[in-house]
Amino acid sequence: SFYPDFILWLVVGDIQYVTFVDPKGIRNLNGLNDQKIQFYKDIKAIEYRLGDKQIVLNSFIVSTTPFKDGGWWSGTSSMADFEANNVLFQKDDPKYIGKLLGKIDVHP
Repeated sequence: SFYPDFILWLVVGDIQYVTFVDPKGIRNLNGLNDQKIQFYKDIKAIEYRLGDKQIVLNSFIVSTTPFKDGGWWSGTSSMADFEANNVLFQKDDPKYIGKLLGKIDVHP
């Protein structure tokens, strides 16, 4: 049930980096273990099953909910916890695009 709004497709040499990006509010998700957040792991399993070293898959959620407006995560999770799960906060971090690109880990 992950329907990203954007696909960032980078071709570097012979390798295709296909990254699914979903900007969304996360206030109503069910914690860091929510399937929409954890999809970044599922997409890696799909990449492995493809068995094509020239295709690299990634996924990210770009939260439109400011970190300070946290509901379920208030006081229990840090912004670093979210970044470790490929969730970036658009309104809190002006460098979120650079972080996203850095986590794609493009190798020429």
